[in-house]
Amino acid sequence: MASSSTFSIILGVLWATILLSFATTVTAAYPSPLESEAIALLESRWWSNHSSNTSQRCQWPGITCNTAESITKINLSDAPNIEVGDRFGKLNFSSFPNLVLLDLSDHQLRGKIPHQIGDLSALKYLDLSNCGLSENLVTLNLSQCGIVGRIPIALGQLTNLQSLILWGNQINGSIPLEIGYLRNLTYLDLYNNRLVDSIPITLYQLTNLEILYLDNNQLQGSIPSCVGNLSKMQTLSLGSNLLKGPIPQEICNLANLTSLYISQNKLTGSIPSCIGSLSKVQTLSLGSNLLKGPIPQEICNLANLTLLDLSQNKLSVQSLLVLLVYQRCST
Repeated sequence: MASSSTFSIILGVLWATILLSFATTVTAAYPSPLESEAIALLESRWWSNHSSNTSQRCQWPGITCNTAESITKINLSDAPNIEVGDRFGKLNFSSFPNLVLLDLSDHQLRGKIPHQIGDLSALKYLDLSNCGLSENLVTLNLSQCGIVGRIPIALGQLTNLQSLILWGNQINGSIPLEIGYLRNLTYLDLYNNRLVDSIPITLYQLTNLEILYLDNNQLQGSIPSCVGNLSKMQTLSLGSNLLKGPIPQEICNLANLTSLYISQNKLTGSIPSCIGSLSKVQTLSLGSNLLKGPIPQEICNLANLTLLDLSQNKLSVQSLLVLLVYQRCST
């Protein structure tokens, strides 16, 4: 009969074998980052007409790797023979943590833009221009994707688009006139980019707009009277730009407005007294402009007002009247 010590040794060897087998299984189930990149490339089938040898992937057309052989750039602008088409959504972008550039310009893409693009924390340059994106697209969200360059005029072809969200990038140049083709748009967010020039007059043709964020850019020109066409507008945010001229009376036509942010511009003239007719307004931010004249007492009619900023203007007896307005509106 085996001694207890011999039995313990056998049991220990058995447990060690089981643990080693489990560790091997776990390792096999979770490939390394480099293996994940290779698997993603292979499963996308973008390069299926070129090669299936992923060990040579750093030499594939349009691919650049770092010294650790991790992919840092996918640039197909110089690889016209690579066909993407409806395989666009098959590439698992979350497998490329070191990707800093993705350029698929001038390649036909079909299907939806993969949401994993938003997970590319190292991405600094994204170009999807002239790609024939699906006209059935309803929501396009490329916020904080490190996009550099202009808004492509081809976006005007996405006529079914309802939400266009590009905030937090490095988009420069002007807002294209073609934005006015997106007549179904209800949500437009271009906040915190580097946009310049005037807001195109065609934007005020988007009569279904409910939310508009253009703040934190370098937009110039005035707010035109046709802003009154945006009758469904609930949030209008144009703050922190270089806008000048008066606040148009027609802004009072926005009966559904709950938030108006036009602070930190160069707006002049007086505050229209008709602002007091915007009964749904909760936030009214007009601070840091060049506004002058009296503060309209009609502001006290805004029963839903929770935030009022008129600071740093040239309003008459400003500090006293602001205090009075707050006291009256809070009773």
